[in-house]
Amino acid sequence: MNYFQSALTIAFLLSATENARAEFKLTFPVACERGTDCWVQQLPDHDPSKDATDFTCGSVTYDGHDGTDIRVRDTSSTADVIAAADGIVKAMRDGMADQLIGENLKSVANRECGNGVVISHADSYETQYCHMKKGSISVKPKQKIKAGTKIGLVGYSGAAAFPHLHLTVRKNGEKIDPFAGPLTDDCLSADQSLWTTPIAYEDTSVISFGFTEKPFELTALETGEIKPTEPRENWNSFVGYAWIINLKKDDVVMLSFKTPSGAPTINTIKLDRNKAQYMLIAGKKKSTKSWPKGDYEMRLEIKNADATRLAKSAKFEIK
Repeated sequence: MNYFQSALTIAFLLSATENARAEFKLTFPVACERGTDCWVQQLPDHDPSKDATDFTCGSVTYDGHDGTDIRVRDTSSTADVIAAADGIVKAMRDGMADQLIGENLKSVANRECGNGVVISHADSYETQYCHMKKGSISVKPKQKIKAGTKIGLVGYSGAAAFPHLHLTVRKNGEKIDPFAGPLTDDCLSADQSLWTTPIAYEDTSVISFGFTEKPFELTALETGEIKPTEPRENWNSFVGYAWIINLKKDDVVMLSFKTPSGAPTINTIKLDRNKAQYMLIAGKKKSTKSWPKGDYEMRLEIKNADATRLAKSAKFEIK
């Protein structure tokens, strides 16, 4: 082989290697409609200190978080978990109970991932899928798998505070952010997204917004006991509620409920720290034999430094 041929061979190999790296992409690992029945709730932390910042320098993360959390609405909800790329199943675990762990982390020590799957991919990439539903995992070690293949269901096993899939991505054993590349990089670094389809950055989101007849605790939303219901004229009370994720420090959250007569009922709070989730309710009891005829409206508004970050409303009519 002469020098010219050697140079061509080396150039071809280098080009092939670079193309392989450039071509590694990830399919969104949950079969769901984002913003309707699933939400990206937490992103990897890019700040090596005790503070926490996501890849936009925002607050959709917490200290030391190393993956992407894709949540479903409540514990009565689920969705298919799918392989994010072609690969070979390296390991799996099933059989752990689905339970919202709270502060009792000792009960899942060294098994925080819960029911999970690890898949090896080309060019030293690896993906890990955690907190899957007990008994749902449908793949085995050494099994070859294609991107988009169902591997299980979203659950809340292991160290899960809400039902979700935690996706960790590694390259050569180092954890990386599928939105932005290595976690050692500063936030707002050059875009190194691995997603096949661009995924919009999700900040504060409303995951449930509606009416019920009686006040309730947040746990009733978390378990799916409370779901949006069409208000009925025979209700003794109208209770409007908003369940929100990824609120920011100094957010002013206001929920108001207005009837055809009288002043609106308003519930307002200013947050002293970031909140992964928050619920607010506002409503009225029936004060007469029947509700006044006309339009009823619930309105949610979230402001920070006097700028409106989010607004949402819902109306119904009594004829």
